[in-house]
Amino acid sequence: MTLSSPAELIELNGADAEKFAQAQFCNDVSGLAPGASQLSAWLNPQGRVRRMFHLLRAGEERYLLLLRGGTAAPVIAPLRMFVLRLKVQVAALDGWRWHELAPDEDAGESWALPLPGGTRRLLLQSPQAAAPGRIGAQETAARDIDAGLPWLPEAALEQALPSWLEFARLGAISHAKGCYPGQEIVARLHFRGGGDKRVLAVVEGTVEPGPDGLLRDPAGAEAGLLLQRVSRSDGGWRALAVVKREHAAPGSTLSTENGQACQVAAAPWQRAAEQ
Repeated sequence: MTLSSPAELIELNGADAEKFAQAQFCNDVSGLAPGASQLSAWLNPQGRVRRMFHLLRAGEERYLLLLRGGTAAPVIAPLRMFVLRLKVQVAALDGWRWHELAPDEDAGESWALPLPGGTRRLLLQSPQAAAPGRIGAQETAARDIDAGLPWLPEAALEQALPSWLEFARLGAISHAKGCYPGQEIVARLHFRGGGDKRVLAVVEGTVEPGPDGLLRDPAGAEAGLLLQRVSRSDGGWRALAVVKREHAAPGSTLSTENGQACQVAAAPWQRAAEQ
């Protein structure tokens, strides 16, 4: 994600757009007022996150899915398979862009999306230009890492369960709503336990990791997966990662797929919750 970067956006439009979203996505759409947004996701039948997104209700019969990783095109056809007789159109939109708003900045006539951690993202439709002074890409990603807010790279799509990405903390899932794809598995893990074997963690290293983002424990076994990553001023890197719970304590030593050592650091969002 970069400053004024193109947004991967999906539009649901039609009289049954709310009914479709409620039946397909893991959060409860029914109470979402026009102009409001929530974090949510579309899961596969195994309960894994296909796409995570901000779901914005842009009108009485219009919803926008602003993807947090991955592209829109591959999931348009699969989503359309569930339209059946519903009056809703599913389409990918072009020409929209991300920005981060400064704390005292007015969103104007554009869509402002509140995020965990107290920041706001702005969704602009081109050709509106970026205003000067907007926060840069590295700082934007760093804020998301500090807030424990995932951005899913291609390697993480359809791999993580909602509990691994801490959807409950982020307000991105409802365990009280009706059925949706993957709901049976998610509910079983939530109510019977066993869905929290992996958690979000902050991981830091000094040498760039391999492109696949795989993490390994000291014995060489798979231990987790890197999500978004930023560079540090000392030449190292810092990332949000999904890590097996037994390796998630600050100070735990892991290694990247290319054999470079890295370490789990204290998670800022956990410290904030304890205060």
